[in-house]
Amino acid sequence: MRKTILLAVTTAILAACGTQPTPRTQAPDLTTLNGSPAVAGEILVKYKGGVTLSSLQPLRGSQQVSAFGDSHWGQLARVQVPKGQELSFAEAYSHQAGVEYAEPNYWVESPREEVQAVSLPKTSAPRLQALPSPITDKYFVEVPAGDPFATTSVGPAAPATPVIYSNVPYLWGIHRTRAPQAWAAGYTGQGVTVAVIDEGVDLTHEDLAANIWTNPDPTNPSCPGQHGYDFVDDDADPSDTGGHGTHVAGTIAAAANGKGVVGQAPEAKIAAVRALGYFGGSNYMLVRALKYAADCGFKVANNSWGSGAKSKAFYDVISYGTQKGTVYVFSAGNSFREGNRLSWPVGYSPVIPGLIGVGATSANNLRAGFSDAGDYVTVAAPGQGILSTIPTVQNPGDPYAYLQGTSMAAPQVSGVVALLFSAKPNLTPLQVRVALEQSANAVLTGQLAKPDYRTQNAGWYGYGLVDAKAALDYVLANY
Repeated sequence: MRKTILLAVTTAILAACGTQPTPRTQAPDLTTLNGSPAVAGEILVKYKGGVTLSSLQPLRGSQQVSAFGDSHWGQLARVQVPKGQELSFAEAYSHQAGVEYAEPNYWVESPREEVQAVSLPKTSAPRLQALPSPITDKYFVEVPAGDPFATTSVGPAAPATPVIYSNVPYLWGIHRTRAPQAWAAGYTGQGVTVAVIDEGVDLTHEDLAANIWTNPDPTNPSCPGQHGYDFVDDDADPSDTGGHGTHVAGTIAAAANGKGVVGQAPEAKIAAVRALGYFGGSNYMLVRALKYAADCGFKVANNSWGSGAKSKAFYDVISYGTQKGTVYVFSAGNSFREGNRLSWPVGYSPVIPGLIGVGATSANNLRAGFSDAGDYVTVAAPGQGILSTIPTVQNPGDPYAYLQGTSMAAPQVSGVVALLFSAKPNLTPLQVRVALEQSANAVLTGQLAKPDYRTQNAGWYGYGLVDAKAALDYVLANY
């Protein structure tokens, strides 16, 4: 499932500078199973908790390649089978004693795949005609008086000094979600770590370095790595290989340091969890990453990606993670114009309380034309023309760019969730979801009720536009 619409100008920068990332891992041989791409010659087999892999005999003609898990959750094995026989072997394994389920090792395309030109210069008057609809919102074209973009601490103990930068008038997303009002109340994401499950993160970016998580026990087998982990190459270097993950990270927690941009939760920490390579990633990589976020104790996991394949492994691991206290935020998808195809795992949002599905809005509070819609959209968030960080190597003099997509909307919500956890660290995923739903702004999106799926705007905005200050007030009053 293609999730993000990148700027053509960014692609041009990469070509001109000769800095197109070199993939460390090549894409595997792919096939199509049940209408979706999958790794040819591989399946995933989930064994129930308490079952030891050493006691099991693989089916004839198959071989276990690797496995992970624990005695409580069970073990997920990656099993090699003859190409062309993936479905038959999955069916055969599913009937074995001790097996919980078996399915193809589906493939998720890189979220950088879609490209659309958007021209929004940061140092001159905005050229609004490049966007699909006129921009009339003052927060897109000017900085409101008193915004604390230049402060190193945005809490009440350090009053902000307003400083206007030529490149920050376009940070309309944080104003639309009313994040500065939450900061003014003293909640900036402090004490909260957000996992960015993506293509990696630029760990040394000027706007991110101060907020990169450091693992107190990097040799912990359940939570390895100093700043996160790379499940594509299976090593401790989760550096960005595409740019998508760095942009997402900046929207969540770029520091309020007087440089570039500022995130929704400017004092939260970012754990870089690379589970998508330059060409994409397998379900095996992504399930490991989703479990890692829970096992490390991260309160929030942002997922700006999705697949066309409905997967039991996704449902299994996200259910496990939410029970451990992790909130999983997922982008809804960008295929509205191509049939509004349902994406997974976000499709599980209606049945997993700790999974938050996010649609994208424009600066006019309309559903962005690309944004998928349905009952899996919990809330909407700004996702069109979003300025954030990109890897420094891609544009050393100005490592920032505009991207748009539901990939850009999801991290807005992840940042808001971090603000809620900084106020109430013991919130459950269900309490977070209820707070987002009950506080969402349905007036700006023109909804009649929360939610109102019976109108012409059926399911477009979920419960409405996410509102950081209203959600904060809700958790402080109710929890």
